[in-house]
Amino acid sequence: MGRNRADRMRPVRRLVGPIEAAEIRRFGRSGLGLVFRTPVLVLETTGRRSGATRSTPLAFHRDGDDLLVVGGAGGQTATADWVRNLRADPEAIAVVDRERRPVRAVELAGAEREETWAALVRVWPRIATYERRAGRPLPVIRLADRR
Repeated sequence: MGRNRADRMRPVRRLVGPIEAAEIRRFGRSGLGLVFRTPVLVLETTGRRSGATRSTPLAFHRDGDDLLVVGGAGGQTATADWVRNLRADPEAIAVVDRERRPVRAVELAGAEREETWAALVRVWPRIATYERRAGRPLPVIRLADRR
């Protein structure tokens, strides 16, 4: 399978991601989040091979006490590393509004995934484009508060 445009953006995301994560930790928001008018969190996962802490800035949507994130990575064809890390170890930390929250990731499936996906597309119409680019259903993940 050939690499699409989003896959070629991976080096840019690797460069910008740590800067955005630092902004979120310090200010509770990021410049990109402001530009796109989207709340952004930092998800800290454990690397499935390295065991090292990995930090990823992600757009999110609140659902009560839970947070919803989508593994779209701009429509890349490969599953995002943070999704694979959560599949290996669903315990993580979400940094939201400068607060570290322990969370447990639950990947949604079936009717629950479809209902949640439809609601998220209404909030973020752009993610439907990412799913089309990726050529696969994007993972929808609920981050349940563990406090």
